[in-house]
Amino acid sequence: MNSKRLASLLTAGLLLVSPGVAWASAPSTLPPVVSRYAVPAGDALTEYARTVQLSLPHGVGGQLTMVAERMLLEPFRHPAEAVVRRLLSFPGSDSALPLWQDGTLQLMTGSAVELSGDVATVDLGATALMLDARSLYTISRAIANTLTQFADIRYVNVLIAGMQPGVDTAATFPAGSFRQTGNEDAVARWENVSAQASAMDGATRRFSAVATLYFPVSAGRGVVAEARPITVAGQTREQMAAALIAALAQGAQTLPGVPRFADLASLLSEVPALTTLPGTGERVISLKFLDTFNEKLIEAGIPRSVMMASLTLTLTTFIPGITGITVSIGHEAVTAVVPAGTYSGSGVSILFADGVMRRSDFPHFLLTYATLYFANANGTLTAVKRPVPYRSAYNPRFILGQLMEGPHAADSVQGLSPCLPAGLNDAAIIGVAQPNDAMVINFSSAVMESARGLTPQAERIMVYGLVNTLTALPQVKRVAFFVEGSQPDSLAGSIYLPGEFLRNPEIIGN
Repeated sequence: MNSKRLASLLTAGLLLVSPGVAWASAPSTLPPVVSRYAVPAGDALTEYARTVQLSLPHGVGGQLTMVAERMLLEPFRHPAEAVVRRLLSFPGSDSALPLWQDGTLQLMTGSAVELSGDVATVDLGATALMLDARSLYTISRAIANTLTQFADIRYVNVLIAGMQPGVDTAATFPAGSFRQTGNEDAVARWENVSAQASAMDGATRRFSAVATLYFPVSAGRGVVAEARPITVAGQTREQMAAALIAALAQGAQTLPGVPRFADLASLLSEVPALTTLPGTGERVISLKFLDTFNEKLIEAGIPRSVMMASLTLTLTTFIPGITGITVSIGHEAVTAVVPAGTYSGSGVSILFADGVMRRSDFPHFLLTYATLYFANANGTLTAVKRPVPYRSAYNPRFILGQLMEGPHAADSVQGLSPCLPAGLNDAAIIGVAQPNDAMVINFSSAVMESARGLTPQAERIMVYGLVNTLTALPQVKRVAFFVEGSQPDSLAGSIYLPGEFLRNPEIIGN
């Protein structure tokens, strides 16, 4: 008998299957493994407790302090939004003040904390417009320090009612993307950014800031964010727009599987212009492109709808005081687009009110990366990054569905093979639960039927393709599998299934 098999069976009440352990038949001298998990008959959304850190005013000299807070959080979702809501509603304590003592801060109605790449964007409700510039800057830093406690968030944007508020009263100088900052230099940081915002001769004064750029991903799926420093020739909104478009044309520096559209800046027929809409007084950036713009988009493999989302999200996130953009291609004003290839809304026209593209027009386009594992030619697994809707990226049922679909053209690595047998879909998942750091999956008998006849190597790839994909989700360290409510000895006769599995790094190759 395999010594690893014996050692794991002797673990009291718990089987942690060793990577690559094969099993032939259970010895009658040892009792069967008894699972400690309830079998999910549906998706069990049981809240879990976690201690998080909230960045709040200390009350002395404008400094911020971190306050530990125990919270109940929903599974299958990133905790960022729940933590921001708690931060905004914090009533104060002996050790910290509320973010705003004279009013109430909330997220924009219908808005969530957007997550894309390693960037979070927080859209505050309109009451935040009552804040003075210094208070808003301090609150933005508090939000950024709170969110960057999560390892997958490095940059944070703060908007108000869908607009970049800037750091000055006139909303002319951008805050840029915030990073985690220390609290001891709060006054110096504010004085530095305030001096930049009030500088004379803004049109000729260069500045640098971290901007979030939204790049189209392959296959027309949508856009993914990347934050990086840019240099702007002057402090007008038109110059900011030109600098952002030039940065998009340079391509992504860290994002995988992103097509480059190097012609973007050269296809402008005029320099970007700031326009005030009659009647509403809204300010927008007007972009005019050459007739050949459509042709170049096709050559780059970027649908027009995705390019419009890229431009709109990039410009409205960074440029203060604008509500959106307008775009003309030759003599055609772009007043509508029809997405093709997006996860949702594909084939449904998006009409732009007054011809203005706003952030709220493109919720279906915003993606982030999920990690999936597929089989390679060497008989091991390869990790791929797949752009998926950010609202679904932490849902195990959705992630399993993506794994069942097999490799995609938008994946960061091409030339791989599915790790699961063909024919499986969402109907094969009876229920999903996440008790603490474990993921419990209850499959239908279709999984057993699909695995029948697999070689030992193929079964190993199947099991650990599932395990490694699920343990790539935050908070998940172990996985337990059930079929029709019980744990069979094996799926195909080689890998012992009862108990629970840990991540297997040894099976990951190139």
